Amino acid sequence: MKAYIMSIIGATLLAAMAGILAPEKWRGYVQVVTGLVIISCIIAPVSSVVRSDIFSGFESVEENISDGEALQSELVKKQLKERVDADLAARIKKEYGLNISSDCSIRVNEEGEIEGVENVRIYGDKLTDRARNRICEVYGLKPYEVVYE
Repeated sequence: MKAYIMSIIGATLLAAMAGILAPEKWRGYVQVVTGLVIISCIIAPVSSVVRSDIFSGFESVEENISDGEALQSELVKKQLKERVDADLAARIKKEYGLNISSDCSIRVNEEGEIEGVENVRIYGDKLTDRARNRICEVYGLKPYEVVYE
């Protein structure tokens, strides 16, 4: 940093002396040239930054983004599964008085988008036909996709 400042000061002093020593009719040209020298001294560190590889290590940013999206999708899928399981148990308890727990599977398409509940495994009290039909109605399932174990 010290050398950088010293080079700017030196170029400025050189420009001032050249301006004083130059004949009157050349003074404008000398000021333009010395101004360019001063500007080049000021922006010299920029060229070293441009030449250096300041963006090294960012090659895998796109991979990290796609990994992050996959992780986010998995977290959303897991949270949705937990909420569906909790809602299902609470709904059947409230509407039919049955104590159950469930383990659902979430359907995801090729683009990683969540489409809905794929199937449900029920544990606990035996499901009635009305309760099974209600689960199918709420979650868009077929009766064979609701399995009692």
